[in-house]
Amino acid sequence: MSPEHERIINAWYEINEALSAAGLSTDPRKFRETVASILTDCRPSTEKSGPDCYFTEDQEEEDPAERKSTSGKNIKGSYTGQSNQSTWAEQVKYTEKKIKEMKRHYFDLFCPKTGRLLDSWYLTGDKVFEILLTKIKGDFHSPKQKADPRIKGTLCMTEIKKYGTKVI
Repeated sequence: MSPEHERIINAWYEINEALSAAGLSTDPRKFRETVASILTDCRPSTEKSGPDCYFTEDQEEEDPAERKSTSGKNIKGSYTGQSNQSTWAEQVKYTEKKIKEMKRHYFDLFCPKTGRLLDSWYLTGDKVFEILLTKIKGDFHSPKQKADPRIKGTLCMTEIKKYGTKVI
């Protein structure tokens, strides 16, 4: 084993031990959510489903939040894999419940080389729903047969920066 490989393995063990000691998830898919949550003064979720983190804003009670992250060129948020409903009215109701129950949606940009959080913004669940609804409407009504028929939509950097609040 090379010294670089040994360093990677030891760092991995140390990270997992620290996460476990803090009562946080050691699932590697949740690692960026955990790091971004801590850096933006949110409480990371310890659950496998539901909110990604919790935030407080001028009150004692915590509110649930969703996190979307990327290490691409621009900050963005992809909403994929949403279940198809039978009618557009049912789809709107389903999407509204899924999106608005998260009071904030955070959008995080990580450096692909260092893993550092470079940029973080949030939008309210109401605003994300408003933007996303226009995007999924075309996907819902598309006559094309798709390999994955589930509904999807993406918030782009321009929308996030126009309607969002910068955290980092």
